[in-house]
Amino acid sequence: MSFPTVGLIASGWAQSSYQAEANKLGIGIKFSSDVRTSDELINFAKDCDILCIDPELHTVSAIKTAERAGVRVYPSSKTLEQLESIEKNISSGEYISILIARSAHNQACSWPITLITDNLTITPLPGVSDQQSKDIQASALNLAGEVGLIGGFELLVDVNDYKKLISVNWLVPKAKFWTQVNSTSNYFEQYLRAVLDLPLGSTEMTNQFIVAGSLVTDPKSDNYRPYLHLMARNPNLKFDQSINQVAVSGNNLESLLTEIIHAQQYYSGEIEE
Repeated sequence: MSFPTVGLIASGWAQSSYQAEANKLGIGIKFSSDVRTSDELINFAKDCDILCIDPELHTVSAIKTAERAGVRVYPSSKTLEQLESIEKNISSGEYISILIARSAHNQACSWPITLITDNLTITPLPGVSDQQSKDIQASALNLAGEVGLIGGFELLVDVNDYKKLISVNWLVPKAKFWTQVNSTSNYFEQYLRAVLDLPLGSTEMTNQFIVAGSLVTDPKSDNYRPYLHLMARNPNLKFDQSINQVAVSGNNLESLLTEIIHAQQYYSGEIEE
């Protein structure tokens, strides 16, 4: 049995993350970031076992046409239509990210919930009990089952009422970086395992907390110079310049927040030590 090939149509940034995980699994990736018509979708999928798309780049009608031609597309048109019927709400500035993966054999998993602010993500969601977190995750997992999700999605919900849906992200979630730094299985690996109907991996965190923050370049400097100070101060910091973020994980949330805020302020030139 040969390794399958996954067709992936998404933003350019997604390619490197999925390619890295596909390489580890030995899976082929055929990538495109172009918006395609139904005929173009069908042609693109000819040498692919499955097709994974960002729904923002394609209409449901184009996806339906490809499905009728025998292309396995994730997310499916049925899943998208059911999610479109759910009322969306406006964000108040802070919101919650719930990451879900689900395979065709109904194996499903959720990562710890993330709080997203203007320039920080904190995982797990602070200020809630274990039971509240379980209730939020159970609600998201139930929704994934109801809409027949295969693959993964990120539900962004109101920070004060998790039943108020703000939006849905698919191939590139907002809370992506922390899973690459502090999760046994990151979102991109898990997404591939789900669409290929492989057993899903563990979503346990390797440390108790992780904080990630957005980086703004110091107009008087560059993106490289701050590494000298920041990496020396805390060797555990993880950077990703492709998304302009820094993260650190550990078991003391207050200390982690201090480190990330310091890194942001130093990187932007707000402080000099």
